Amino acid sequence: MKKILSTAIILQLLCLSQAISQVEQDAPELDKVIAIPYRPKIAEFSYNTLYDYNTYCASDEFGNSSSEVERDSQLKLRLGIPLVINDSKLFGVQFKYDRHNFVLDFEDSPERYELYDHIEKKSFTSLGARFLFQKSLDDTREITLIAGGEVKSDEVVVNKNTTKYYSHIAYNKQLNNRTKIGAGLMISYTLGRPQIYPLVSYERRLSKKWTLDLNIPKRAAIRYRANEKFYITALTEVKGWRYAVNNAELSTESNGLTLRKSDINIGLSIEHEVHDWLWLGLDMGLSKNLRYFLAEPGDGRKDAVIDLTSDDTPYLKFGLFIVPPKKMYLK
Repeated sequence: MKKILSTAIILQLLCLSQAISQVEQDAPELDKVIAIPYRPKIAEFSYNTLYDYNTYCASDEFGNSSSEVERDSQLKLRLGIPLVINDSKLFGVQFKYDRHNFVLDFEDSPERYELYDHIEKKSFTSLGARFLFQKSLDDTREITLIAGGEVKSDEVVVNKNTTKYYSHIAYNKQLNNRTKIGAGLMISYTLGRPQIYPLVSYERRLSKKWTLDLNIPKRAAIRYRANEKFYITALTEVKGWRYAVNNAELSTESNGLTLRKSDINIGLSIEHEVHDWLWLGLDMGLSKNLRYFLAEPGDGRKDAVIDLTSDDTPYLKFGLFIVPPKKMYLK
């Protein structure tokens, strides 16, 4: 796995080096406007899988154990509906449904471990909606507001320990035809834990073919535009999830527990146009675990009921998504 990780990092560095070296060659072409830019996703259907990996549990209360996860899969559905569209304003709503399932192999760990039994028997669900409002202040500046809520649990029950509420405000400015910058703030209350952190974005066209895209603290990518119908992106991004766990053996309290996992993914994304507004996506790479634990709602890893770790593992994601039609950019 370490060899795969090193290869992925080297590949991204080579892509970045090649892109920067092309800047001098293609700089004159940057003044040519690309009529059809990289278009945002309005709706999406995707299936993501982490392949076989080992996971390990350590707990003073429940003891230690390990197991092989044969399948860690997520089905994701997104449906966006624009409600208002004009030259200076965009207002819309997006609905979300995620289904997360685990299949474990107990052959090498015959002893019973309640957490492993629970996550294999249960399906974890994220169900919610969010609103987006975007307004252009002038030709170079815009402001974006996002607010939403969702249930994230092994049971569809609404309370403070199973729900996430969040709001996000961002200000973006187009510095020139090559560079766009932005700053914002994310505020959320997720399964009993409040969060607030800054957001910084930076997008720069390095050449006619290459674009550097940074969204700190979650994502860094360099995108190659083969043509208007085909993109290849080398990326590093932080991915994660949290779910409320309702299990009387793991917690006698009525407020349940929170299972949380964060990974860093290093890989490639390939996107190809099937039809004007319909695209096909394929992502692949290596997932490296950052943190993984079961805790009381609102508690962090240092107070975990069970501390987990998992091995590095390959990931594969297949998806279909809908983007705005080209005619919106050819007016």
